[in-house]
Amino acid sequence: MKIGRNRGIKTKAAKKITAAALAALLALGGSLTAYGAGWQQDTTGWWYEREDGTYPVSTWYEDTDGSWYFFNEQGYMVSNCYQLIDGNFYAFGSDGRWTGTMFSHIAPGIWNGTNYSNEWSGFHMNVPAGYEIVPASATGTIGASKSFVEFVVRTPDGTGSAMELEYADAYDFTNGAATTPEYLVSMYSVMLALSGYTIEGVTTANLGGKTYIKLAADGAGMIKRDFYCRKVGDHYFECLSVMYWLASKPAVDTMLGAIY
Repeated sequence: MKIGRNRGIKTKAAKKITAAALAALLALGGSLTAYGAGWQQDTTGWWYEREDGTYPVSTWYEDTDGSWYFFNEQGYMVSNCYQLIDGNFYAFGSDGRWTGTMFSHIAPGIWNGTNYSNEWSGFHMNVPAGYEIVPASATGTIGASKSFVEFVVRTPDGTGSAMELEYADAYDFTNGAATTPEYLVSMYSVMLALSGYTIEGVTTANLGGKTYIKLAADGAGMIKRDFYCRKVGDHYFECLSVMYWLASKPAVDTMLGAIY
């Protein structure tokens, strides 16, 4: 048991209570709480304690149901994040389970205040004042998506209009590295059509000096869905998904204009 979560102590034998002290405690009616082996939790998070009192640090752990977890350098379970392990990023859901998704040859962007910069992909954005930035961990999609979600930006008008940036791995598709942006756009088009949207067309668009394949769709004349896609790196696609109410189009245009 780790009393006070002292991470420099890795066994129950780290602090010993002498027989005399224990007797005194019992005489006063005191008691000691002992945790058995298994999952433990404190205000910081979850960890797994072995029978001998040690716990996994900076390593994987397979639970009895076959689920895989990873523990950080302090011994806490990582969750709701993309964790860099041996050069690859692994996706972990909100319950800490590895989702089975792994990303190689990719690099996340860096935030400096409201400025996002990704030198690997070449995508940069200076989010305008008043717009809400939602990091990947707060989107609720890491556990379900097979793409590498970076962030969501919402317009300041309260309509829920927003843009999401994510990276899709070409190897998740039949043609692997030979997959094209046009193929992804066609797949997205089918998905929107099945959801009741009218496909308005596929064109090319320039955002921040980069060329994307753009799909435009309309939902009953009230909601718009735009999807931008271009290939980056060896086998990834940069995907921008935009959903907005017609009244929010000026705010969306301002948001897209902040890409450079």
